[in-house]
Amino acid sequence: MMAKRRARGEGTIFFNEKKGLFVGQVKTGIDENGKPKRKTVYGRTQAEVREKIAQVKFDVHTGSFVDESQITIYQLGRQLIEESYNLNYVKENTYRTNIDTLKRLKAIYNTPLQKATETQLKHFLFAEQDYSQSIIDKDYGMLKMIFREATKRKIIKANPMEDIKKPKSKLKKEKVRALTVDEQKRLIDVLVNEDVNYSRQMLLSMLTGMRMGEINALEVKDINFIFKTISVNKTVSRDKNSRAIINDTPKTDAGKRSVPMMSDDVAAILKDAIGERSSGIIFKQNDKLITTNQVNSQYMRILKKYNILDTEVSGKVDLHSLRHTYATRAIEAGMTAIVLKKLLGHTDISVTLNTYCDAFEQFQSENTQLVNNYLNAIGITANVTPMQKERIS
Repeated sequence: MMAKRRARGEGTIFFNEKKGLFVGQVKTGIDENGKPKRKTVYGRTQAEVREKIAQVKFDVHTGSFVDESQITIYQLGRQLIEESYNLNYVKENTYRTNIDTLKRLKAIYNTPLQKATETQLKHFLFAEQDYSQSIIDKDYGMLKMIFREATKRKIIKANPMEDIKKPKSKLKKEKVRALTVDEQKRLIDVLVNEDVNYSRQMLLSMLTGMRMGEINALEVKDINFIFKTISVNKTVSRDKNSRAIINDTPKTDAGKRSVPMMSDDVAAILKDAIGERSSGIIFKQNDKLITTNQVNSQYMRILKKYNILDTEVSGKVDLHSLRHTYATRAIEAGMTAIVLKKLLGHTDISVTLNTYCDAFEQFQSENTQLVNNYLNAIGITANVTPMQKERIS
Protein backbone atom coordinates (compact mmCIF):
# COMPACT_ATOMS: atom_id res chain seq x y z
CA MET A 1 0.00 0.00 0.00
CA MET A 2 1.01 3.58 -0.63
CA ALA A 3 1.74 5.81 2.32
CA LYS A 4 -0.59 8.72 2.91
CA ARG A 5 0.43 11.74 0.85
CA ARG A 6 2.19 14.37 2.96
CA ALA A 7 5.18 16.68 2.75
CA ARG A 8 8.19 14.65 1.77
CA GLY A 9 10.55 15.15 4.64
CA GLU A 10 12.34 12.87 7.07
CA GLY A 11 10.29 9.79 7.86
CA THR A 12 8.17 10.02 4.75
CA ILE A 13 8.03 6.90 2.59
CA PHE A 14 6.39 7.15 -0.80
CA PHE A 15 6.12 5.10 -3.97
CA ASN A 16 7.96 6.34 -7.05
CA GLU A 17 5.95 5.07 -10.01
CA LYS A 18 8.72 5.87 -12.52
CA LYS A 19 11.28 3.77 -10.65
CA GLY A 20 8.76 1.23 -9.39
CA LEU A 21 10.27 1.48 -5.89
CA PHE A 22 9.45 2.87 -2.48
CA VAL A 23 11.54 5.89 -1.53
CA GLY A 24 12.55 7.33 1.82
CA GLN A 25 14.79 10.12 3.10
CA VAL A 26 16.79 10.59 6.25
CA LYS A 27 18.70 13.60 7.53
CA THR A 28 22.48 13.07 7.62
CA GLY A 29 23.77 16.50 8.64
CA ILE A 30 23.93 20.19 7.82
CA ASP A 31 25.68 21.66 4.77
CA GLU A 32 27.89 24.77 4.69
CA ASN A 33 24.81 26.97 4.23
CA GLY A 34 23.07 25.59 7.29
CA LYS A 35 20.56 23.58 5.28
CA PRO A 36 19.81 19.95 6.13
CA LYS A 37 21.53 17.24 4.07
CA ARG A 38 19.47 14.14 3.33
CA LYS A 39 20.19 10.64 2.15
CA THR A 40 17.64 9.01 -0.17
CA VAL A 41 17.16 5.25 0.01
CA TYR A 42 15.12 2.88 -2.14
CA GLY A 43 13.43 -0.48 -1.62
CA ARG A 44 10.85 -2.84 -3.07
CA THR A 45 8.80 -2.63 0.12
CA GLN A 46 8.17 -0.01 2.79
CA ALA A 47 9.74 -2.35 5.35
CA GLU A 48 12.96 -2.52 3.31
CA VAL A 49 13.11 1.29 3.13
CA ARG A 50 12.51 1.62 6.90
CA GLU A 51 15.36 -0.82 7.52
CA LYS A 52 17.70 1.20 5.30
CA ILE A 53 16.68 4.45 7.00
CA ALA A 54 17.41 2.88 10.39
CA GLN A 55 20.86 1.77 9.18
CA VAL A 56 21.70 5.27 7.91
CA LYS A 57 20.58 6.78 11.23
CA PHE A 58 22.77 4.30 13.09
CA ASP A 59 25.77 5.08 10.86
CA VAL A 60 25.27 8.82 11.39
CA HIS A 61 24.98 8.30 15.15
CA THR A 62 28.15 6.18 15.34
CA GLY A 63 30.11 8.42 12.98
CA SER A 64 30.57 5.70 10.34
CA PHE A 65 28.27 7.32 7.76
CA VAL A 66 30.04 8.72 4.70
CA ASP A 67 28.24 11.37 2.72
CA GLU A 68 28.22 10.27 -0.92
CA SER A 69 29.12 13.79 -2.00
CA GLN A 70 32.36 13.49 -0.01
CA ILE A 71 33.50 10.01 -1.14
CA THR A 72 36.88 10.48 -2.80
CA ILE A 73 38.63 8.66 -5.62
CA TYR A 74 41.00 7.15 -3.06
CA GLN A 75 38.27 5.95 -0.69
CA LEU A 76 36.32 4.04 -3.32
CA GLY A 77 39.50 2.75 -4.96
CA ARG A 78 40.85 1.42 -1.66
CA GLN A 79 37.50 -0.19 -0.87
CA LEU A 80 37.43 -2.00 -4.23
CA ILE A 81 41.02 -3.20 -3.81
CA GLU A 82 40.34 -4.53 -0.30
CA GLU A 83 37.12 -6.23 -1.43
CA SER A 84 38.89 -8.04 -4.27
CA TYR A 85 41.60 -9.26 -1.90
CA ASN A 86 39.21 -10.33 0.87
CA LEU A 87 37.05 -12.23 -1.64
CA ASN A 88 40.22 -14.02 -2.83
CA TYR A 89 39.86 -12.68 -6.38
CA VAL A 90 43.48 -11.51 -6.29
CA LYS A 91 46.64 -12.70 -4.55
CA GLU A 92 49.15 -10.72 -2.47
CA ASN A 93 51.30 -9.62 -5.41
CA THR A 94 48.33 -8.22 -7.32
CA TYR A 95 47.02 -6.57 -4.15
CA ARG A 96 50.34 -4.77 -3.64
CA THR A 97 50.46 -3.76 -7.31
CA ASN A 98 46.95 -2.31 -7.03
CA ILE A 99 47.85 -0.38 -3.88
CA ASP A 100 50.94 1.05 -5.61
CA THR A 101 48.78 2.04 -8.57
CA LEU A 102 46.32 3.83 -6.30
CA LYS A 103 49.20 5.70 -4.64
CA ARG A 104 50.31 7.01 -8.03
CA LEU A 105 46.94 8.78 -8.31
CA LYS A 106 47.92 10.98 -5.34
CA ALA A 107 47.66 14.22 -7.34
CA ILE A 108 43.90 13.67 -7.74
CA TYR A 109 42.84 10.91 -5.34
CA ASN A 110 41.52 13.25 -2.65
CA THR A 111 39.03 14.68 -5.14
CA PRO A 112 35.41 13.79 -4.27
CA LEU A 113 33.99 11.58 -7.01
CA GLN A 114 31.10 13.97 -7.57
CA LYS A 115 33.51 16.86 -8.21
CA ALA A 116 35.90 15.03 -10.54
CA THR A 117 35.69 16.31 -14.11
CA GLU A 118 36.69 14.91 -17.46
CA THR A 119 39.13 17.80 -17.91
CA GLN A 120 40.85 17.10 -14.60
CA LEU A 121 41.21 13.40 -15.34
CA LYS A 122 42.50 14.05 -18.87
CA HIS A 123 45.08 16.50 -17.53
CA PHE A 124 46.29 13.91 -15.02
CA LEU A 125 46.59 11.14 -17.62
CA PHE A 126 48.25 13.36 -20.23
CA ALA A 127 50.91 14.25 -17.65
CA GLU A 128 51.71 10.53 -17.31
CA GLN A 129 52.99 10.21 -20.88
CA ASP A 130 56.57 10.43 -19.60
CA TYR A 131 56.01 7.12 -17.76
CA SER A 132 56.21 3.65 -19.28
CA GLN A 133 53.18 2.27 -21.09
CA SER A 134 52.71 -0.39 -18.42
CA ILE A 135 52.39 2.32 -15.73
CA ILE A 136 49.91 4.26 -17.86
CA ASP A 137 47.90 1.09 -18.48
CA LYS A 138 47.63 0.37 -14.75
CA ASP A 139 46.70 3.93 -13.75
CA TYR A 140 44.17 4.30 -16.55
CA GLY A 141 42.64 0.92 -15.69
CA MET A 142 42.35 1.87 -12.02
CA LEU A 143 40.52 5.12 -12.81
CA LYS A 144 38.19 3.34 -15.24
CA MET A 145 37.33 0.77 -12.56
CA ILE A 146 36.72 3.38 -9.84
CA PHE A 147 34.44 5.60 -11.90
CA ARG A 148 32.60 2.67 -13.45
CA GLU A 149 31.80 1.43 -9.94
CA ALA A 150 30.87 4.95 -8.79
CA THR A 151 28.36 5.14 -11.62
CA LYS A 152 27.03 1.67 -10.84
CA ARG A 153 26.52 2.61 -7.19
CA LYS A 154 24.82 5.85 -8.27
CA ILE A 155 27.39 7.96 -6.42
CA ILE A 156 27.72 9.91 -9.67
CA LYS A 157 25.18 10.31 -12.48
CA ALA A 158 27.63 10.40 -15.40
CA ASN A 159 31.01 8.70 -15.80
CA PRO A 160 33.71 11.32 -16.63
CA MET A 161 36.10 8.53 -17.71
CA GLU A 162 33.72 7.14 -20.31
CA ASP A 163 35.08 9.08 -23.30
CA ILE A 164 38.69 9.48 -22.17
CA LYS A 165 41.14 7.54 -24.33
CA LYS A 166 44.20 5.89 -22.86
CA PRO A 167 47.37 7.93 -23.58
CA LYS A 168 50.42 6.41 -25.22
CA SER A 169 53.81 6.66 -23.55
CA LYS A 170 56.41 8.98 -25.02
CA LEU A 171 59.15 6.68 -23.77
CA LYS A 172 60.88 4.51 -26.31
CA LYS A 173 60.17 0.91 -25.34
CA GLU A 174 63.38 -1.07 -25.02
CA LYS A 175 62.89 -4.78 -25.39
CA VAL A 176 64.57 -7.09 -22.90
CA ARG A 177 67.07 -9.19 -24.81
CA ALA A 178 68.84 -12.47 -24.30
CA LEU A 179 72.57 -12.68 -23.65
CA THR A 180 74.70 -13.45 -26.66
CA VAL A 181 76.63 -16.73 -26.67
CA ASP A 182 79.85 -14.93 -25.71
CA GLU A 183 78.13 -12.96 -22.93
CA GLN A 184 76.59 -16.17 -21.62
CA LYS A 185 79.97 -17.89 -21.55
CA ARG A 186 81.53 -14.96 -19.65
CA LEU A 187 78.72 -14.92 -17.10
CA ILE A 188 78.85 -18.69 -16.54
CA ASP A 189 82.62 -18.43 -15.99
CA VAL A 190 82.09 -15.80 -13.28
CA LEU A 191 79.21 -17.65 -11.60
CA VAL A 192 81.18 -20.92 -11.49
CA ASN A 193 84.61 -19.60 -10.55
CA GLU A 194 83.96 -16.49 -8.42
CA ASP A 195 82.47 -16.34 -4.94
CA VAL A 196 79.19 -14.48 -5.59
CA ASN A 197 75.83 -14.71 -3.87
CA TYR A 198 72.91 -16.43 -5.63
CA SER A 199 75.16 -17.89 -8.34
CA ARG A 200 73.27 -21.21 -8.30
CA GLN A 201 69.90 -19.52 -8.84
CA MET A 202 71.22 -17.48 -11.76
CA LEU A 203 72.72 -20.56 -13.38
CA LEU A 204 69.46 -22.49 -12.95
CA SER A 205 67.42 -19.72 -14.56
CA MET A 206 69.84 -19.60 -17.51
CA LEU A 207 69.84 -23.40 -17.91
CA THR A 208 66.13 -24.17 -17.31
CA GLY A 209 64.20 -20.99 -18.15
CA MET A 210 62.55 -20.94 -14.72
CA ARG A 211 61.46 -17.63 -13.19
CA MET A 212 63.58 -16.50 -10.25
CA GLY A 213 60.59 -16.56 -7.87
CA GLU A 214 59.96 -20.18 -8.85
CA ILE A 215 63.60 -21.14 -8.24
CA ASN A 216 63.71 -19.48 -4.81
CA ALA A 217 60.54 -21.37 -3.80
CA LEU A 218 61.89 -24.84 -4.69
CA GLU A 219 61.82 -27.49 -1.98
CA VAL A 220 63.93 -30.62 -1.80
CA LYS A 221 60.82 -32.74 -2.50
CA ASP A 222 60.36 -30.90 -5.83
CA ILE A 223 63.57 -32.40 -7.24
CA ASN A 224 63.57 -35.88 -8.74
CA PHE A 225 67.10 -36.97 -9.61
CA ILE A 226 65.94 -40.38 -10.86
CA PHE A 227 63.65 -39.00 -13.57
CA LYS A 228 65.66 -35.78 -13.83
CA THR A 229 62.70 -33.43 -13.36
CA ILE A 230 61.96 -30.29 -11.35
CA SER A 231 58.39 -29.79 -10.14
CA VAL A 232 57.40 -26.12 -10.36
CA ASN A 233 54.32 -25.48 -8.22
CA LYS A 234 54.85 -22.28 -6.23
CA THR A 235 56.72 -18.99 -6.18
CA VAL A 236 58.19 -16.50 -3.73
CA SER A 237 56.12 -13.34 -3.63
CA ARG A 238 55.20 -10.67 -1.09
CA ASP A 239 52.07 -10.40 1.03
CA LYS A 240 50.00 -7.25 1.47
CA ASN A 241 52.49 -6.07 4.11
CA SER A 242 55.48 -6.58 1.75
CA ARG A 243 56.78 -9.61 3.64
CA ALA A 244 58.30 -12.42 1.55
CA ILE A 245 56.05 -15.48 1.47
CA ILE A 246 55.64 -18.74 -0.45
CA ASN A 247 52.70 -18.45 -2.81
CA ASP A 248 51.35 -21.83 -3.91
CA THR A 249 49.78 -20.19 -6.96
CA PRO A 250 52.35 -19.67 -9.77
CA LYS A 251 52.39 -16.55 -11.91
CA THR A 252 50.21 -18.11 -14.64
CA ASP A 253 47.69 -20.96 -14.84
CA ALA A 254 50.28 -22.93 -16.81
CA GLY A 255 52.93 -22.15 -14.18
CA LYS A 256 52.55 -25.52 -12.47
CA ARG A 257 54.71 -27.76 -14.64
CA SER A 258 57.51 -30.29 -14.73
CA VAL A 259 60.82 -28.94 -16.01
CA PRO A 260 63.36 -31.48 -17.28
CA MET A 261 67.00 -31.29 -16.27
CA MET A 262 68.31 -30.96 -19.81
CA SER A 263 71.95 -31.05 -18.78
CA ASP A 264 74.06 -32.72 -16.13
CA ASP A 265 75.01 -29.22 -14.98
CA VAL A 266 71.47 -28.62 -13.68
CA ALA A 267 71.52 -31.81 -11.61
CA ALA A 268 75.00 -30.98 -10.28
CA ILE A 269 73.92 -27.47 -9.22
CA LEU A 270 70.88 -28.80 -7.38
CA LYS A 271 72.80 -31.61 -5.66
CA ASP A 272 75.37 -29.10 -4.48
CA ALA A 273 72.67 -26.75 -3.18
CA ILE A 274 70.70 -29.49 -1.39
CA GLY A 275 73.65 -31.24 0.19
CA GLU A 276 72.57 -33.80 2.81
CA ARG A 277 69.15 -32.29 3.44
CA SER A 278 66.00 -34.34 2.88
CA SER A 279 63.38 -31.58 3.14
CA GLY A 280 62.78 -27.83 3.24
CA ILE A 281 63.37 -24.84 0.99
CA ILE A 282 66.55 -25.30 -1.04
CA PHE A 283 67.62 -21.66 -1.30
CA LYS A 284 67.51 -19.56 1.89
CA GLN A 285 69.66 -16.87 3.46
CA ASN A 286 69.89 -16.65 7.24
CA ASP A 287 66.86 -18.96 7.32
CA LYS A 288 64.84 -16.36 5.39
CA LEU A 289 63.29 -16.55 1.93
CA ILE A 290 65.26 -14.97 -0.91
CA THR A 291 63.38 -12.54 -3.14
CA THR A 292 63.78 -11.83 -6.83
CA ASN A 293 64.87 -8.27 -6.00
CA GLN A 294 67.76 -9.55 -3.91
CA VAL A 295 69.03 -11.73 -6.76
CA ASN A 296 68.48 -8.96 -9.30
CA SER A 297 70.61 -6.49 -7.32
CA GLN A 298 73.51 -8.96 -7.17
CA TYR A 299 73.08 -9.88 -10.85
CA MET A 300 73.31 -6.26 -12.02
CA ARG A 301 76.48 -5.75 -9.91
CA ILE A 302 78.07 -8.80 -11.52
CA LEU A 303 77.31 -7.61 -15.04
CA LYS A 304 78.99 -4.29 -14.31
CA LYS A 305 81.93 -5.53 -12.21
CA TYR A 306 83.04 -8.23 -14.67
CA ASN A 307 82.18 -6.37 -17.90
CA ILE A 308 79.87 -9.14 -19.06
CA LEU A 309 77.86 -7.17 -21.60
CA ASP A 310 78.85 -6.30 -25.14
CA THR A 311 78.10 -2.58 -25.46
CA GLU A 312 77.69 -2.96 -29.22
CA VAL A 313 74.57 -5.11 -28.78
CA SER A 314 71.35 -3.11 -28.36
CA GLY A 315 68.52 -4.00 -26.02
CA LYS A 316 67.80 -3.99 -22.30
CA VAL A 317 69.42 -6.59 -20.05
CA ASP A 318 67.92 -7.45 -16.67
CA LEU A 319 67.37 -10.57 -14.57
CA HIS A 320 64.65 -11.72 -16.97
CA SER A 321 67.38 -11.91 -19.64
CA LEU A 322 68.50 -15.19 -18.07
CA ARG A 323 65.13 -16.72 -18.91
CA HIS A 324 65.27 -15.15 -22.38
CA THR A 325 68.75 -16.59 -22.85
CA TYR A 326 67.51 -20.11 -22.16
CA ALA A 327 64.59 -19.66 -24.55
CA THR A 328 66.78 -18.21 -27.30
CA ARG A 329 69.34 -21.03 -27.08
CA ALA A 330 66.45 -23.55 -27.16
CA ILE A 331 65.03 -21.98 -30.33
CA GLU A 332 68.48 -21.89 -31.93
CA ALA A 333 68.78 -25.61 -31.17
CA GLY A 334 65.50 -26.26 -33.02
CA MET A 335 62.93 -26.43 -30.20
CA THR A 336 59.38 -25.77 -31.40
CA ALA A 337 57.19 -23.01 -29.97
CA ILE A 338 54.64 -25.44 -28.51
CA VAL A 339 57.32 -27.29 -26.51
CA LEU A 340 58.94 -24.05 -25.36
CA LYS A 341 55.56 -22.69 -24.26
CA LYS A 342 55.10 -25.65 -21.91
CA LEU A 343 58.62 -25.47 -20.49
CA LEU A 344 58.38 -21.72 -19.80
CA GLY A 345 54.91 -21.97 -18.24
CA HIS A 346 53.22 -19.61 -20.70
CA THR A 347 49.42 -19.69 -20.65
CA ASP A 348 49.05 -19.08 -24.39
CA ILE A 349 51.38 -19.90 -27.28
CA SER A 350 50.90 -16.34 -28.61
CA VAL A 351 52.88 -15.12 -25.57
CA THR A 352 55.76 -17.40 -26.57
CA LEU A 353 55.63 -16.41 -30.23
CA ASN A 354 55.35 -12.67 -29.51
CA THR A 355 58.11 -12.68 -26.90
CA TYR A 356 60.60 -14.60 -29.01
CA CYS A 357 59.43 -13.65 -32.51
CA ASP A 358 62.90 -12.40 -33.54
CA ALA A 359 64.57 -15.65 -32.56
CA PHE A 360 61.90 -17.75 -34.27
CA GLU A 361 62.13 -15.66 -37.45
CA GLN A 362 65.91 -16.06 -37.56
CA PHE A 363 65.57 -19.80 -36.92
CA GLN A 364 62.94 -20.05 -39.66
CA SER A 365 65.17 -18.24 -42.18
CA GLU A 366 68.17 -20.42 -41.37
CA ASN A 367 66.14 -23.63 -41.65
CA THR A 368 64.46 -22.53 -44.87
CA GLN A 369 67.90 -22.14 -46.40
CA LEU A 370 68.87 -25.58 -45.08
CA VAL A 371 65.85 -27.07 -46.86
CA ASN A 372 66.80 -25.33 -50.09
CA ASN A 373 70.40 -26.52 -49.81
CA TYR A 374 69.22 -30.07 -49.10
CA LEU A 375 66.85 -30.14 -52.10
CA ASN A 376 69.60 -28.87 -54.36
CA ALA A 377 72.05 -31.43 -52.97
CA ILE A 378 69.77 -34.39 -53.78
CA GLY A 379 68.85 -33.02 -57.19
CA ILE A 380 65.28 -31.95 -56.43
CA THR A 381 65.11 -28.92 -58.71
CA ALA A 382 62.96 -27.94 -61.67
CA ASN A 383 65.86 -26.17 -63.47
CA VAL A 384 63.44 -23.49 -64.70
CA THR A 385 65.04 -21.21 -67.31
CA PRO A 386 64.51 -17.41 -67.22
CA MET A 387 62.14 -17.67 -70.20
CA GLN A 388 60.11 -20.35 -68.46
CA LYS A 389 59.98 -18.30 -65.25
CA GLU A 390 58.53 -15.38 -67.24
CA ARG A 391 55.89 -17.64 -68.79
CA ILE A 392 54.99 -19.16 -65.39
CA SER A 393 54.58 -15.77 -63.82
